[in-house]
Amino acid sequence: MSVLVDAQARPVEYVRLSLTERCNLACTYCVPSHHEELPSDWMSDDEIVALVEALQPLGLRRVRLTGGEPTLRPRLPELVRRLAGLDLVDLSLTTNATRLSALAVALREAGLHRLNISLDTLDPARFRALSGGDLDTVLAGIDAATAAGFTSGKLNVVALDGVNDEELVGLARYAWAHGLQPRFIELMPMSDGVVAPTQRFLPAAAIRARLEAGLGALEPCDRVGPGVGPARHLRVTGTANTVGIIAAVTEPFCTTCNRIRVSARGRLHACLGIDDPPPSGHRSGDPLDLRAAIRRGPDAVRAAVVRAVSEKGEGHSFVLGTTSTGALAGGPRRHMIVIGG
Repeated sequence: MSVLVDAQARPVEYVRLSLTERCNLACTYCVPSHHEELPSDWMSDDEIVALVEALQPLGLRRVRLTGGEPTLRPRLPELVRRLAGLDLVDLSLTTNATRLSALAVALREAGLHRLNISLDTLDPARFRALSGGDLDTVLAGIDAATAAGFTSGKLNVVALDGVNDEELVGLARYAWAHGLQPRFIELMPMSDGVVAPTQRFLPAAAIRARLEAGLGALEPCDRVGPGVGPARHLRVTGTANTVGIIAAVTEPFCTTCNRIRVSARGRLHACLGIDDPPPSGHRSGDPLDLRAAIRRGPDAVRAAVVRAVSEKGEGHSFVLGTTSTGALAGGPRRHMIVIGG
């Protein structure tokens, strides 16, 4: 049971660890046009393992490896093997699936529990327009993951009005056919809304309406499958098929937040949707720099995390609205690719 509790009495037991800020796709809602890839200065494997080990006495039980694209991390299966040896309840990885044809078997054998796969369209031309990538490579990666035994993961779809909203039903059926739970995600106004200014926001209510129009009535159901996440789950009435909807903007789930995030450079972020200031009262150094704390030892890591979590805000700063250029407004300045999706 977690002994790490924030100022709102929410237990924290889940950390999302970014392994790299690099990605081999350039999804228009994630990577701003002005994003400049910095020289690789990521936490080492030893630092990542030391960080997880230091946090386990606080009740850390779940780890998600993110990016950028985490499969670009050198020697990833070996890092997964080391983390799997820490006896976590859940060890998962978020990926665009472009490298799963080569890595799925090795990741499964290393002890990875689950995959969360990002896929916004099944149309090759639309996929290239949204991401700059090749859809066939992604679909082959998903097939490889299924063959390797990853059958309890999730398919993450960012729902965009006028872009892929007519595909939501088809994407749900594709996910079920591959043993995945489809999850439909509201566009989040990261980078202060400057990303993808021409794409229109699709609220959760509209997502549900589009799904019901093609699948039939949806009814609330309990969380299904392993992992604890922010999705609200719905079942197609009279079937075992479920979908998840993540509505950070119109239906915030902050009251049940149980996570923290650590960037590839070792910086702690208590909330995805807020540009964290340093916690008050810290007289020297950067209290959110966990790499510095790791060098001082596990007690320093725990002290830094406890301090930051104790001052975690009640909720994020996503706000519906548009700027004069048509961009979503009211989000943090930092980029999704930097903090980890």
